[in-house]
Amino acid sequence: MQKNGFTRKILQSAIALVCASAGGTSMAAELNQYVSVYGFINGQIESVEAKGGATPYERRGRISDGNSRIGFTGKVAVNDDIKGIWQIEGGLNNFEQGGTSDNGQTATLESRNTFVGMESARFGRLIIGNSDSVYRSLVGSGSALGGNLGMTVHGIDGFNNSSAQLSGNQDSIFSRGESRMKNSVHYLSPELYGFQAGASYGFDEARVSRSDRSRFSLAARYKWEALSVGIGYDRQSNTGIDTTQLQRGFGVILNAQDGNATTYTKLVASYALPTGTTLGAGYETARFGISQFNNPTASSIYTGNSDNTLKQSAFVLTVAQDFGQTSVLAGYGKLSGLKGVRGFAESDFEAKQVSLMLRYKLNDMLTPYVYFTKITNNTQASINLGQSPLKSNNLGTSSAFLAPGDSPRAIGVGMLARF
Repeated sequence: MQKNGFTRKILQSAIALVCASAGGTSMAAELNQYVSVYGFINGQIESVEAKGGATPYERRGRISDGNSRIGFTGKVAVNDDIKGIWQIEGGLNNFEQGGTSDNGQTATLESRNTFVGMESARFGRLIIGNSDSVYRSLVGSGSALGGNLGMTVHGIDGFNNSSAQLSGNQDSIFSRGESRMKNSVHYLSPELYGFQAGASYGFDEARVSRSDRSRFSLAARYKWEALSVGIGYDRQSNTGIDTTQLQRGFGVILNAQDGNATTYTKLVASYALPTGTTLGAGYETARFGISQFNNPTASSIYTGNSDNTLKQSAFVLTVAQDFGQTSVLAGYGKLSGLKGVRGFAESDFEAKQVSLMLRYKLNDMLTPYVYFTKITNNTQASINLGQSPLKSNNLGTSSAFLAPGDSPRAIGVGMLARF
């Protein structure tokens, strides 16, 4: 994340002043030496709608948050090679609708990437806490093949941190295996000749289904001059498609499913041309475990549940072109049908998305932008906007959802202020 030095010094000095009042000037001096402050505020004015399903979301204007956050990070040297590292990051979300989201959440500061660990140029980096999995941090689609860097660099999905993004969560067209793992441990190897690998493991302490729903990710990335390629794998144990919700026509909803697993595998690549053009592409395959009831037939009177695996793939193509301080972006993504599903046509679960954006970098701190995105969901698909997703049912509750078949559309203008 880019940081503005003047703003950072002001924030550091303010914190240092508080610490000096509480614990003396020595504590303030230590803080200024080891702490960095970073973040951004990203607000959007937009017109949104989602029609086509059983309960349409009628057109309306709104103010949306574009994944704003503030963070504090630091390093403490142990010796010439090993350093202790830490980070505390909070999301400044839900300033829309008076601070209450469609799910009824009212918090305006939530925990994001917060961890402690060790870092070595020889041995790599090991952290524990609440952090993005390597499926996101190393080979994520939020630009530059990793992390959440949208609107600061180009890569796979330069629309990241706006309603126009095509990837990054379970409701997206692409890279649906990305996650932020609580109760987790993460390792990143040193970068050697452009190659770097990593692993993440998230513990399941709740065991709400009486089975271990732990999750792990593996990823590897290679960079050579203007070319970057990456591969990732993510698996969540005892997790699969909620059969009851599927039969009721609510689409693919993942829930605890003992004995099943949900996995994602993806391949991503980006290439920066000397003309100021950046090309991005990605392909992902999802495999969802499902336990289905077998009805008696003419050839068999026996009933019972049988486990199966349903498969669904997606791809995304993006292009970004710089003209001085101006950037023009276009992206297209498609989600295929759900192979192996019973009671529905596979094509019922298809979706596609088109996104366009124009942004102008005023300086290192301020970037205004305009955007348009349109998602087309078939009758059982519920792909949603990347930020501030639309909810057409159960508004104000934790179970709020977008009706399958509703096709979101958004057009808006935003301002990203970094510090």
